[in-house]
Amino acid sequence: MLIDTKAYILRSLIDDLLFFVIFFSINRQGTARRRAMFIAIFLPITFLIELYSDISDVIPILSGYFILKIKNKKDYLLLNDLLFCTFIIFCINILSSTIMLQVLPEKQIVGFSGIFVQLFIEIMVIGIIIFFYKRYNFRTVAEKYGSVTITYLFIYLLLAIQLIAYAAHYYDAYDHFVIGIDIFLIIQTLFVIFLFTRAINRQKEMYETQIAKKELDNLKAYTKVLEENQQQVAKFRHDYKNLLLSFKEVSSTSQNAKLTEQIKTLEDYSNQSLPQDEFDYKALYNIQNSFIKSLLIAKLHRAKELKIQCHFECQKPIKSLPIPIFDSVRMLGILLDNALEAAAESQNKVIDIMIYQDDSQIEFLIKNTYQDASLALDQLQQKGYSTKAGHPGFGLNTVEEFKQKYTNLFVQYQRVDAVFSTQVILMKD
Repeated sequence: MLIDTKAYILRSLIDDLLFFVIFFSINRQGTARRRAMFIAIFLPITFLIELYSDISDVIPILSGYFILKIKNKKDYLLLNDLLFCTFIIFCINILSSTIMLQVLPEKQIVGFSGIFVQLFIEIMVIGIIIFFYKRYNFRTVAEKYGSVTITYLFIYLLLAIQLIAYAAHYYDAYDHFVIGIDIFLIIQTLFVIFLFTRAINRQKEMYETQIAKKELDNLKAYTKVLEENQQQVAKFRHDYKNLLLSFKEVSSTSQNAKLTEQIKTLEDYSNQSLPQDEFDYKALYNIQNSFIKSLLIAKLHRAKELKIQCHFECQKPIKSLPIPIFDSVRMLGILLDNALEAAAESQNKVIDIMIYQDDSQIEFLIKNTYQDASLALDQLQQKGYSTKAGHPGFGLNTVEEFKQKYTNLFVQYQRVDAVFSTQVILMKD
């Protein structure tokens, strides 16, 4: 199929312009001056090179990257956007060409009317792509998981497509093999999507790990302040009550009834303001791993807010656990959250946390009161099941996944009367 020269030039110019339309619709990087310079200089350069060479697609990618990126800083997100827009333009060109080849008679010279139809198809497809890109907020996904791996996948896909298209044009077989090119493009795209999904999952794990580490670092800082405050309160309580006792003895000796009465009133007030039944955070001193200690203090502080009576025991120092710390924190966090929620809904509101250790294993034993005695243990471990309305119910199922992941991890559940027990055993190497 032949294309009128003037019509072909018009299509090439508008295709180049559509690249900038897509790019600036999904990427707002760079100052207005740099963006204007990018269009004013490299749109005509790309168009002129395209008339004489097949490497014109490289021009907007390289120029856009070096003009819009921050100086002395690698920007894979920007590069991925440029590669993505180039890929989209190439795909819609193939799609529109395929449609035109199917509807137009063979050996007909395509003029301006045919080119306008083709451009209308391309603009419509681009509009749909931009709509869904913004509608489903793909920008957030790109920002979270953009990396050099994604860049390599885009480059591979573009090179593969360019190679097969160049071969088809070189042997004057594009019209005959356009369907084959479409199939090849689909297969390569699916392959890259598969690799892209795997790369995103790895990036997601890294991102979640970074977030978890940041949260734990913040929790560690909070723990340090809480421990210092607890020590100060304990010291103040000790000194204050000794001083109050001294005043009481002096008032009794001086036979000052009014003063004795006032000190007695102050003592009653102090007993209310400085209660003795608060949880003693000194019991956590044997937890020498800062991440585990931070988690436990946060959960015990939460129990205090829920007015749950707590008992904690750890007689031997715990420095590390035999499974990765982030998985340990995540698993224990799930179990403690479940215990707190169940205890808060029960009548007695009691939770016991005991940690035992010997040369071969570390054991966590969590006991809590609970209200609903009708639930089966296997039902609680099912994925998606939850006793809380609107909750996804992945808690104990996630713990089961950890059991499958680590052969040295054993978790058992037991119910006796109105007490639910969770036993976690970690075998040492």
